[in-house]
Amino acid sequence: MKKLVLFGCLCATISISSCYTAKIAHGSLTVDSPVVKVNSKKNHALIDGLIPLNSGWEAKKYIGDRKDYVTKSQMTFVDGLLGVITLGIYTPTTTMFYVPLNDVSTK
Repeated sequence: MKKLVLFGCLCATISISSCYTAKIAHGSLTVDSPVVKVNSKKNHALIDGLIPLNSGWEAKKYIGDRKDYVTKSQMTFVDGLLGVITLGIYTPTTTMFYVPLNDVSTK
């Protein structure tokens, strides 16, 4: 019985990996523009994301004064695993920040 429960938890964890992704382009970019990841932020929440635990944050803190950028919020495999382990009580997500490829210096 114990092996069946562990197998069920493993199957549930694998099946929900990266089940949530939202990509938003800001400024004159599109979601298909060539971009480079510059930063990421972990978002903490309770009860399947209904109660956020993070205080508000601004993208400016992560991308500087750029007007053109892309944000991608997703539930990574680790985020999903934590959600399954806590039975949906704690459900983190990760937000990644991208800037245009030509904005990044190659020095």
